[in-house]
Amino acid sequence: MTLIGERYQLGNSIGTGGMSNVYVATDTLLGREVAVKMLKVDMARDENFRERFRREAQNSARLNHPNIVAVYDTGETDVDGVSVPYIVMERVKGRDLRAIVREDGPLTPEDAANLLLPVTHALQASHDAGIIHRDVKPANIMVTATGEVKVMDFGIARALDDSTAAMTQTSAVIGTAQYLSPEQARGRNADARSDIYALGCVMYEAVTGTPPFEGETPFAVAYQHVQEEPEAPSTRIPNLSETEAVNVDAVILTAMAKHPADRYQTAAEMSQDLELLRRGAVTEAARNHVAHPEEPEYEYEYEYEYVDDATEAEDVPPSRYLQHRRDQDNSSNQGMKVLALLLAAVIALGGGAFAINKVRGVVGQSSETVTVPSVVGKPREEAVSQLEELGLQVTVNEAPHPDVPRGDVLSINPTEGSQLQRGANVTLTVSSGREITDVPDLTDLTPQEAAAELEKAGLKLNDDLQRDTSDTIEDGKIMSQNPAGGTQIAKGSKVSVTVSTGKEKVKVPAMRGMDIAQVESTFESLGLKTTRVDVDSSRPEGEVLAIAGEGTEVERETTIELRVSNGQMVKLPDLAGNTREQAQQILRDMGWNGRLVTGNLLDTANPTDHATIAGHRPGPNAEVRKDGDITVDLWRNPVVEGVQGLLQ
Repeated sequence: MTLIGERYQLGNSIGTGGMSNVYVATDTLLGREVAVKMLKVDMARDENFRERFRREAQNSARLNHPNIVAVYDTGETDVDGVSVPYIVMERVKGRDLRAIVREDGPLTPEDAANLLLPVTHALQASHDAGIIHRDVKPANIMVTATGEVKVMDFGIARALDDSTAAMTQTSAVIGTAQYLSPEQARGRNADARSDIYALGCVMYEAVTGTPPFEGETPFAVAYQHVQEEPEAPSTRIPNLSETEAVNVDAVILTAMAKHPADRYQTAAEMSQDLELLRRGAVTEAARNHVAHPEEPEYEYEYEYEYVDDATEAEDVPPSRYLQHRRDQDNSSNQGMKVLALLLAAVIALGGGAFAINKVRGVVGQSSETVTVPSVVGKPREEAVSQLEELGLQVTVNEAPHPDVPRGDVLSINPTEGSQLQRGANVTLTVSSGREITDVPDLTDLTPQEAAAELEKAGLKLNDDLQRDTSDTIEDGKIMSQNPAGGTQIAKGSKVSVTVSTGKEKVKVPAMRGMDIAQVESTFESLGLKTTRVDVDSSRPEGEVLAIAGEGTEVERETTIELRVSNGQMVKLPDLAGNTREQAQQILRDMGWNGRLVTGNLLDTANPTDHATIAGHRPGPNAEVRKDGDITVDLWRNPVVEGVQGLLQ
C-alpha cells in the first residue's frame, strides 16, 4: 500500500468524482481511520489550480462544526512526476443523500426538512466563517448509521469555479450542474445565497426523486437554471393536502428564486422555515406568498436582468413563485384566490399565529355537523386520517412529553364529543417525545459534581459507574462519558460515565539477588522507572541488594530505588589458628588487598600455637572493604620464642 505524507497509508478507493478520487486510509501517527481525497492527475497539472485548491482546503480546515466533515490535514504527493494535492478528512461511514433517495425513494416533505435542518446549520457556520460551499449536492450530504448528518467538501469547489478549464471539463461540471445557481451558471460571483439555491435544488430532488432541471448536457441544465422555471414540486408528490402543497412549494421555490435577493438571505432563515415545515406548521415563505392576493395564480413576479458580457441587458421572462398545480381547474384556482385574500386579511389584522388550514376551513364549508372523535393516544397519521375523513381541517402542533411516545396524540381541541361543521379546524397536539436537552461536558468532574450538572440539564447520572486507568485524568475524576458532551438527548435520560482510577498500577516485583541489568529491563517492561544507588557489599558487583516498595502496587512511571552491590567488600572468615602468611593468602584469594596489621601478642603454654592468629578485628563474618586494614592478635610461647632467639 502507498504511504503519502510519511503518515497516511492509502487503502481501497471508496469514491470517485470528476476531479478527485477518495481512498480510505490509516493515519499511522494517530492510529485512526481517515479518508483521503486526491486530485486527479490531469487536474493537478495546472499549477494555478493546485494553489487555489490548497488555499481553499486550508480554509476549510478552519471549520469546526458537528455537521461538517472535519478536514484534518492537507498536502501534496508525487504521482508519475506530478505534484498532486490531497486532503485528509474525517472518515464518515453511512450513505449520502443521493444514495438514500435512489435506494429508498423520495422523502416526505417533513422527513426532508428534518434531514436538511443540520445542513442549514452547517452552511450557516461556514458562511459565518466566510466560506461559501459552492457545491451543495446530495452526494456531499452524508447520513451516518446513527442518523447524524454531515456535509463535506466545504469551499473545495471554488478552485474548480476559478479554473479556466472548468467549463471544458464535462465530467467536472456534470456533477454540479443540476444544483448550480443562475449567477454561477452565468459566471457571476457566488455568495451564501448561491448555497441556499443549491440546497433548494437538493430538497426538490429529495421530495420528488428527480432534480428540478434535467438535460442531455450540463450546459443544457445550466441554461434551464438561468432561463426556465421549475415545475412546482408538489405536482410530483402524491397525496399532498393543499396546505402541505403550499408549504413545500413555498420553501423550495423561495430557496430557488432566480434573483438572490428573493431567496432566503441566510441559511439560518431557511432553517427556521424547515423547522416549521418539519412540524407541519405554516412557513414564513407561505405567509409571504399569501400576503400578495393580487397574484391570483400564486405567481411571484419580478424583473431580473442578466447582463451577458457580449450583449446588452435583456429581460428574463417573469418567474413564477409557485406554478399551477396541473390537476387544478379554474374553479379550484378561484378558491385559491379566496384563500389568499383571507390569509392576507388575517395577517393584516395581526393574526400572526395562524394556520392555512384554519382559513381553508372557511372556504366552501357547509352547515353539516360532525362529532369530534376520540383520537388521544392514537398515532398522528391515524388521527389525522380519521379527522379528515369527517371533513375536518387538521392543524398539528408538537409538544414534549416524558412518557407518551413520539408521534402519539396528546390532546385535541375542540375536545372529543364537540359538534363542529364540516370544514372546521381542529388542532392536534402530538408528542415530540421527551424534551431534548444538551448533554453537559462532565470531563474532570467528580461523580457528585457530574450528578449536579446533569440534574440542571434534566438528566440523570447512571449509577453503574465504570472505572478505568488514565494517564491524564486524576483518580476519582470522570475521564469519559456516553453520550458525549454537546450531544442532544431526551430529558430524563441517563448518562453513563467512566471514572479514572489514576494511572495504571503495577506490582513492584521481587528481584533481589538478581543482576542489575536484568532487573532494570524487567522494570522498564512494566512501565516503571529506576534509580540506582551503589552500596558497599560483599555480594558480587551489580547484584541488586534491595528494591524500594518491593511487592507493593504503584502507578506506572513511578521511579523505584534499587540498591546495588558495588562488590567492594569481603566477608571475613575465621582466621584463628592460621599464621599471618596463611591468613594473608586466604584473604588475597578473596580479593582483599589491604594491610594485615599485628595487634596484641598473647602468651600461650601450647608451643604449637606459637605465631598463629588468636583473633582478629573485624571478626569472623564481618564485612571489610577490599582495601581495608585487618588487625590480628598472635599467640606467643616464651619457650619457643627463646629457642628461636638462640638459633638466630
